[in-house]
Amino acid sequence: MLAVLAYAKGTAEPYLIPDDARQYVFWMHRFVDRDLFTDDLIADYFQSVSPTGFVWLYRGAAFLGLSPLLFNQLLPAILFVLTAALTFLTCFELCAMPAAGFAASLLLAQSVGFTSAVASGTPKAFVYGLTLLFLYGWLRRSCGLSWLAIVLQGLLQPQTVLISSGLLVLGLIDRQEGRWRLNSDRALWILTLGGLAISTAVILQYALSSSGFGPTLTAAEAHTMPEFYAGGRNKFFRPDPWDFLLHGRSGLRLDAAFTPVTNLLALALPALLRAPKRFPLAASVRPGISILPKLALTSAFWFTAAHMLLFKLHLPNRYTGRYLLILFVLATGITVVILIDALLQGAIQGLTQPAGRVNQLWGWIPAALKAAAAAALASVLILYPLTFPGFPKTSLAQGTQPDLYRFFESQPKDSLIASLSAETSNLPNFARRSVLVSPEVTIPYHVGYYRAIQQRVRDLLVAQYSPDPGDLRAVITRYGITHWLLQADAFNLWTLNGNRWLQQYQPEAGNASSVLATGQRPVLLNLGDRCAVFASADYQVLDAQCLLAAIDPA
Repeated sequence: MLAVLAYAKGTAEPYLIPDDARQYVFWMHRFVDRDLFTDDLIADYFQSVSPTGFVWLYRGAAFLGLSPLLFNQLLPAILFVLTAALTFLTCFELCAMPAAGFAASLLLAQSVGFTSAVASGTPKAFVYGLTLLFLYGWLRRSCGLSWLAIVLQGLLQPQTVLISSGLLVLGLIDRQEGRWRLNSDRALWILTLGGLAISTAVILQYALSSSGFGPTLTAAEAHTMPEFYAGGRNKFFRPDPWDFLLHGRSGLRLDAAFTPVTNLLALALPALLRAPKRFPLAASVRPGISILPKLALTSAFWFTAAHMLLFKLHLPNRYTGRYLLILFVLATGITVVILIDALLQGAIQGLTQPAGRVNQLWGWIPAALKAAAAAALASVLILYPLTFPGFPKTSLAQGTQPDLYRFFESQPKDSLIASLSAETSNLPNFARRSVLVSPEVTIPYHVGYYRAIQQRVRDLLVAQYSPDPGDLRAVITRYGITHWLLQADAFNLWTLNGNRWLQQYQPEAGNASSVLATGQRPVLLNLGDRCAVFASADYQVLDAQCLLAAIDPA
């Protein structure tokens, strides 16, 4: 059902795309038409950072006749179903109750529905399924499944390999007779050593490979950049230590693990397991349940390592929220079934007590309350998320300028569009044409790439707002720009000053504001009507060759 809802939301209107997919999908139009995005720095960068298996998947879809955008709409529905199935299988290995597996599958579907991860159809969409596949293989002591999971993780979501490696190591440690000892199971050792060998190969392959856009940004460099502070495109540093520890790119993201709040029931599981007489189904929980706290420890270790090696392992929150969510969903599924069973057993006992021992009416009241509590718990489990508007969450970006997209799509395939408008984030996907820069692609983690992007933004700020024709001529010539896109309020001082993305680039943004504040007229403003090749209420497109001819008339 959730898969159907997600697909329906993603295809409800034309020009819809998951926000994160705007980075990962546009360049894959190359698979359909080799003439698209040629000599495109941005396309080359995102191709270089896309996991190999992810690229193969979309390339295979293109071979079958599915465009990247269409496949991006279909993929989340497939992943929802596979993830739910793996949740059921994994939970059943933890607890010999099919009902617990069903509850966990339902809970994970709900939890994932509160995030845009799976709905994005990007590499992060595979985290849940690949982690669960590894857990299932490990619990089954299946070398084939465990090793396959690690290989797939390396191909589709490499950071997950680090989590699996940690679980392999911790999985060798057991508590026996009150003491922590190494497990002596030969099959487990074979699984572990083989898995670690594969993990090492995967990690080394990524560590030794070069995207050509490095080096990776350092923490010291990030501290000097406004992009990483409040209002920045990639906010990371926060003044409140607790906020820094718990939220955002730097945080543990416990809020994600406890969404929906029914996942908090997982905290009751240890207490239930210690009272099997009161909660009979607790006896159905298998020893493999010990993998869950080990998952928490592994997650915490890599979270700490990511902070210590900031940006070398990408972002710290990539190692916590999603994995802790898996932990709490599995534990909550088991907890819910144990609680419902105990409540129903208590209700049945209250209704079947021998007559005469207690007043029959007073015996029914507690029984009815327990039955009602069991029904309420089951109802909350099923219906609670549906009370939230917008569920499931898809974080879709919607293109609102179809005429503009059609115009650019009719232009030559080697067109290069220059603009400081946020609409440039949509053009590569909906118009399939290259842009010089856009807010969506200003990702600062690789210095070589980001320096080039920074320079492009700075150059555009100078050229668009300069009263000197030479500045405009130089930028058009340097980059080979074919079209210049202007938003209707591009020369409004308040709009420019309120643009948080552009205000990161100083002193160029400040100089542009000064030009407008002092009443000077930028060259582009003077030439707009003469060189316009497209106009709407919101946008105007200028032909770059016309601009050059107007600047330097023959």
